[in-house]
Amino acid sequence: MDEHEQNEREDILFHVPAPPPPFPPVPPPDAPAMMYFHRRLEEDGREHEDLMLRKVPRETAMRFRAAAGGRSLTYAQYLSALTALHEATSALADGGHEDVRAELERLGLGTVTV
Repeated sequence: MDEHEQNEREDILFHVPAPPPPFPPVPPPDAPAMMYFHRRLEEDGREHEDLMLRKVPRETAMRFRAAAGGRSLTYAQYLSALTALHEATSALADGGHEDVRAELERLGLGTVTV
């Protein structure tokens, strides 16, 4: 094998600078918890958002995944159902159900104006 053929078979290492990621850098471990929203308009006209949750307590994350999977729901479907459940229980609390109001307050989910 001549020198030309040998050079063609050798791997050539090179470096290409990559642009920075389009999201903030990873914060240090002692930074406060954050949530990122990414929004885009889908081709079919429906609007969806991607959520990334950080620092979810392990037990909560495990219960969330198990509850969604046990119902054959995606995480998005289960979160939507929980949001609808919260709206329904808030309506009950605002309608005079004191036990429901007290439970929502205990959970930090009392009525707020957004």
